Amino acid sequence: MKHQRHILNLMALFVSVLLLIWLCGLAETTMLISYGNWMTAGEIFAFLTANEYESSDVLNYCLRYVWPYWIVCSLIYLGIGVLVWWLTVVKNTRPSRYTAIGIIVVLAVPFALPGVNHSLLQEIACVVEQVRNIEKHQNDNDGFRYNACRQEPVADKEIYVLSLGESVRYKNLSLNGIYNRETTPLLKNRIDLVLYSDYYANATLTQHALPMLMTDARTYDFEKHFSRKTIAAAFSEAGFKTALVSHRAQLMNNGYHDYLAKDFDTIIFVSHDSLIAPELSNLANKHEKLFAVTHYLGNHIFYTNRTADCLQWRPDYNADPKAKSDSLFLNAYDNSLLYTDRLLNKEIETLKQTKTISAWLFVSDHGEYISPKVSGHGHTYHPTKEEYHVPLMVWYSDEYKEAYPEKVANLIKHKDEPVCADHVFWSVLDMADIRIDSTLHQDGLSVFGDTLLPHRRTLLLPDGRSVLTLD
Repeated sequence: MKHQRHILNLMALFVSVLLLIWLCGLAETTMLISYGNWMTAGEIFAFLTANEYESSDVLNYCLRYVWPYWIVCSLIYLGIGVLVWWLTVVKNTRPSRYTAIGIIVVLAVPFALPGVNHSLLQEIACVVEQVRNIEKHQNDNDGFRYNACRQEPVADKEIYVLSLGESVRYKNLSLNGIYNRETTPLLKNRIDLVLYSDYYANATLTQHALPMLMTDARTYDFEKHFSRKTIAAAFSEAGFKTALVSHRAQLMNNGYHDYLAKDFDTIIFVSHDSLIAPELSNLANKHEKLFAVTHYLGNHIFYTNRTADCLQWRPDYNADPKAKSDSLFLNAYDNSLLYTDRLLNKEIETLKQTKTISAWLFVSDHGEYISPKVSGHGHTYHPTKEEYHVPLMVWYSDEYKEAYPEKVANLIKHKDEPVCADHVFWSVLDMADIRIDSTLHQDGLSVFGDTLLPHRRTLLLPDGRSVLTLD
C-alpha cells in the first residue's frame, strides 16, 4: 500500500512537470513555426504584457496557422504520459519510476541547457531581472535631473510634439517618391514636411524601441534607461507643460511599462487613434508652453486600424478572410497606411491652426515584415531591412521657421544622411532649443544641428542583449 502511494505521488509529480514542459513545448513550437528561432526574453516579456489587441491577434493567427503543430506536439507529450502511466501503474514495476524520472530529464534538458535554444530558463531569468529593474526604476530615479534649460528663452507660445508610430515602414510610403501606390497622398502634398530617407530603428520590438526613443539609452547600454527619466522630464525642467496622448492598447498604458509615462504632467489614453488629434488640440489651447508625445496604434498587425473608406486595395486580408496569400497582407497593410496618412496630417493641421512656434517630429518605433505570421516584426534574429528602415518626418510651422531659420536649414540639409533612433532624443531637445547638463550632453546627434557626426547604427535583437551592426 505504501509502495502504491509512493508510485501515485511520483505520478502526480510527473504529470505536473509534464504539463509544464508541454506548455513550454507549445510556446517553442509556435516560435519555431512562426520565426524559425526559439523563445527569447523579448517574446516572453511581450506575451506577459500583451494588451487585448495583441492577444486577440496572436490567438487569431494561432487558430489559423499553428494549431496543427500544437496537436502534433500535444499527441507526443500525451503519448509519453500514457506510456509512463502504463509502465508505472499498470505494470507496477519498480524500475519504471526511474524511467519516469529519466523521461522528465530528457524532456526538460532542451529548455535548460545554455546554447541549445538560448536556454528557456535563462530567458525567463532575464525577464525576472527586467521586471526587477523596472520596479527599481519606479522607486529610485526620482532624484535624477537633466538640468535642462533653454539656450535663448522665447516669449511667444510654443508647441513641440514627438509623435510615435507603430510598424510604419519607409518602403511603403508614397511620400518617398518611389512606391507605386498612393498610400500617403495628404502628407505627400505638404511642402512643410521633411522626410528622412535613411533612418533606421534601434529595435524591432516596441518594448525595446520606446525606451531608446524617450531617453538617451542606446543598444549597447540599453539598461541605462532604467536609471533615467524620459525626455518629458527635460522639457518640464525647461518650463514646459508635458502631456502624453496614447492609444490605450499601447505599451505605456501597462503595468510593466507605465514608468515611461510617469514623467508627464498629463496622461490621456484614448480608445481610437482618431481621438488623438482632438486631445492635442485641447491641450494646445490650454498651455502656452507645451510638449506632447502622441503614440498611435497605427499599423499594428493584422492591419485592422482603418475605416471602410480606406479599403482601397482589394482583396484585403481583413475584408476577404477566405483568401490566404501574402499579397492580401500587403493590401491590408497599405490600406491601414492610407488611414495613418489621414491621422498624421490631421495632427499637423491641428498644430498649424494654432499659428504658434511649433514643430512636430514623427518616427515609427520599428518597421514590418509583411507576411502571414503572428507578427511581422521583432521576433527574429535575422531581421529584414523593412523591419528597421522606417520614416523619420519633421514638420515645422511658418512661425517656427521665422524663429529658428538655421535649425530648419540644417534639418533640410541632413535629410539624406544616415541617422537612427540614437538621434531622436537629442533632435527633439534641439528642436525646442533645449540643452541639458554638460556631463550628459552629446554633440553631433541632432538633425537640427549644423553637423551630424559619423555614427554607427545598430539594432537590439529580441533577447534584449544581443546587438546587430547595420552599417
